[in-house]
Amino acid sequence: MKKAIFLLLITFLGSNNLKLFGQDLMYARACIKTLCSEPFYGRGYVQNGDKVAAQFIRQELAKHKVIPLGEKYFQNLGFPVIYYPNEVSIQLDDQPVFAGNDFILNPGCPSIKGNYKVLLIDSSMVDNTNEFNKIKGLNLKQYFLVVDDLKGKPFNHPERAELILKNQIKAKGLIFKNNKTLVWSPAMEFAPYPILYFKAGIFPNLVLKLTIRVDAAHKIHGTQNVLGYIKGKIQPDSFVVFTAHYDHLGKMGNDAVFPGANDNASGVAMLLDLAKHYAQNPPPYSVAFIAFAGEEIGLIGSYFFVENPLIPLANISLLLNMDLMSTGDDGLTAVNATEFPYLFEHLNLCNIAGQYLPNIAPRGKSPNSDHHYFTEAGVPSFFFYLRGNYHHYHDVDDTYEALTMSKYNEAFRLIRDFAGWRMTNYLPIEKK
Repeated sequence: MKKAIFLLLITFLGSNNLKLFGQDLMYARACIKTLCSEPFYGRGYVQNGDKVAAQFIRQELAKHKVIPLGEKYFQNLGFPVIYYPNEVSIQLDDQPVFAGNDFILNPGCPSIKGNYKVLLIDSSMVDNTNEFNKIKGLNLKQYFLVVDDLKGKPFNHPERAELILKNQIKAKGLIFKNNKTLVWSPAMEFAPYPILYFKAGIFPNLVLKLTIRVDAAHKIHGTQNVLGYIKGKIQPDSFVVFTAHYDHLGKMGNDAVFPGANDNASGVAMLLDLAKHYAQNPPPYSVAFIAFAGEEIGLIGSYFFVENPLIPLANISLLLNMDLMSTGDDGLTAVNATEFPYLFEHLNLCNIAGQYLPNIAPRGKSPNSDHHYFTEAGVPSFFFYLRGNYHHYHDVDDTYEALTMSKYNEAFRLIRDFAGWRMTNYLPIEKK
């Protein structure tokens, strides 16, 4: 093992003429701050925030003299989306509560406007036929049902909703009131009814009236992957590919913005920092950089690329997808470690040689980010995310100011070293 680490270290320091470090934390922070700023609208579908982000990424790639792929760095695509460009407001007995901070909507929540009654559905009502019949006798189209407390069973929200609906109670919508966090996601089609999720302590035990207005809209959204490459000095037809998604959740109404600092402005910043590094240190392999659209709504951008590749997939020796890259105090997780054990072994050796992160945790195959469709197509791919004391995810508090970037430099060097090892070891692509 010591000999392997020594040889690995000699490879890093003696080949590629790479600069000793290469990362630029100040540049990465500036990129994240820009991507999370007000004019980017959460990089979603309200006011075309994702298109604003794509333009920024294109400008940065051009600034670093990365060669365009596609049409001037863009690969155009589109998909349907539900979005909330105008009012999203709720009052509880005439007291306002606030989207993002106090409540969120279910993905794809349809438009709704009016005053509604509130009714608690508890365990006794679910189990008692007579009680249920009394409820069904009400005009439940005028009610939102609070369905948090059903015998304390650990149902998730869709199962609870189904429990109510299978009893043929035709209410206007459902309420869950004891959420520790408010986690949201976009949707491509409308949900059948509204569901409101309130943070614990916000929804009083006794509410008589709920006043709500949700302005939902639907469109076929045109967007783009952003991509370019640096030509390799020795093996120009072989590629190492770095990827990160740049889209996020955008806005929920006029006021609630989801900045998406960790998810995934941090990964885009790493991507752009790597582009800057390789532009200054031309690699032996060609190196490509792809910022994907549509990850949050279902890996749409990466699926589109795999179906319409601008680089032959067979020429990709390694793909590294970076998502949630702002911490690292507890180490890094490598999804697909069990799929490519030989590559994972050398990732660990790189980490040991550089003494970068506390550990590299292996994880199996998972369709949880943009590496997935590449893996399915036979491309050796990893999804990297950093672990640490950062708990904001898909909420309004995932902000630039909240990031620590505590192990950014170390994570950058690890990724650089691992990619460098792959470029200087012209080995057959691993097959399972």
